[in-house]
Amino acid sequence: MENLKRKYTTDYMCDGIPGTAEVNIDYGWFEKDSKEFNYDLATFCALMAVLGYDTPEITEEVTDTGFNCRQPNLENALRGLGFTDIEINSCAKRDEMSYYTARKEIELPSGKFNFIFTAFMGSYKRQWFSNFDPNGVDREANGGLGYAGNDEKGIVHLGFADARDYMYQQLTAYMDKYPSEYETKMLVMGHSRGAAAANLLAAKVFNKTQGFGSHKIKNENYFTYCLATPNPIAVSAIDDNPEYDRIFNILNPEDFVTMVFPAKNGFDKYGRKFSLLGTDNLSPKNYADVKADLQQYYKVFVRDREYHPYKKGNRTAENVTGVVADSVTDFDSFYAIKMRECFKSVTVYEYFKNTLCAYIAGGSTEEELAAVNKAMYMLLFSAVDLLGTSSKLRKISGFFVFNEGLGGATGNKIGATYFSDSHRPDTYSAYLLALGENALIENTNK
Repeated sequence: MENLKRKYTTDYMCDGIPGTAEVNIDYGWFEKDSKEFNYDLATFCALMAVLGYDTPEITEEVTDTGFNCRQPNLENALRGLGFTDIEINSCAKRDEMSYYTARKEIELPSGKFNFIFTAFMGSYKRQWFSNFDPNGVDREANGGLGYAGNDEKGIVHLGFADARDYMYQQLTAYMDKYPSEYETKMLVMGHSRGAAAANLLAAKVFNKTQGFGSHKIKNENYFTYCLATPNPIAVSAIDDNPEYDRIFNILNPEDFVTMVFPAKNGFDKYGRKFSLLGTDNLSPKNYADVKADLQQYYKVFVRDREYHPYKKGNRTAENVTGVVADSVTDFDSFYAIKMRECFKSVTVYEYFKNTLCAYIAGGSTEEELAAVNKAMYMLLFSAVDLLGTSSKLRKISGFFVFNEGLGGATGNKIGATYFSDSHRPDTYSAYLLALGENALIENTNK
């Protein structure tokens, strides 16, 4: 029997910042039932999420990884860990999912298996419009295809459901392309938008499909680890299926993304939740000690930079989530309730679409760059506009401007990039390595 343990160390470049990651995998982890939480596997997933954001190289033609993009550091890491048949789509379209998939035949004490590892990544460019379009109002106008249709409208966030069904389609095609004589075990990892899609996909597999197309997978062989998971579904739609205990959500209490759509309005995620740490579940001394340990890892993942937690800890993100919850009560009201923004009347959806989505999505054409500049102006102006902008939108704008925009624009000389720092997979990886399993369980139970 081959050695089931593999290790690979690689440099990478994420958002223009270099880093290094050492990844360890033990294929013996998958001998166990997927309902058993595995801290080491969660850490592996976090580190592989970091590599998934390695800056892509866009090509003119389709590569041997299946799409017109390459991520050489990621590819080398996957091969170094023993994977083959690598498929990478790091630049997917609006309603789709940026992802990578690879496979390996593993021999465990219980027999040989076809092991598939797939990672669903966070938002790429126009996918941000999908993130803020829970009822699919303008999919077509923004280049979307609506993979999930409209049957779940008002119950499931359709932007995330589109990503879920796109990945169901892609994984079915992948298994058709690479058939195996052995029983399949699958690890699905997601971060951010990818975590929402992975969360919804697991529920779909457990409730309806039992696999992908004609390729059936036993529940105990289907592993799901979600990092920074948003709330993609109404609580009223979540039944008491015990199989959801196979879905593990790792959450940073300081991460705004994990709190939307707000629980206060009746939204949640499938599966079990594990809390890293925040000011509310650790004493000030212990919080400081863990942050000091975290920084040592973070400076490796994000070369020579420090992690900036909010000065008021998780309360900063919770306060703005409360504003969002008070502004919209359900998916429909997101498109209906109008407020003042810079002396114009806009819905909350229009506000996010014209500001945050346009700003983060970026662009290269003159039209796209003009939208970015306009979004930047609107965010800055509405954050301080006492007359023309409603207090709720002013608070939301202020959160992003003062906790991200000024830090990013000034190289952290004025403020810091608190919002993205709390959400990055590098942060999740550093927290997991600094905390240890016992502390994670203790924090979760507080």
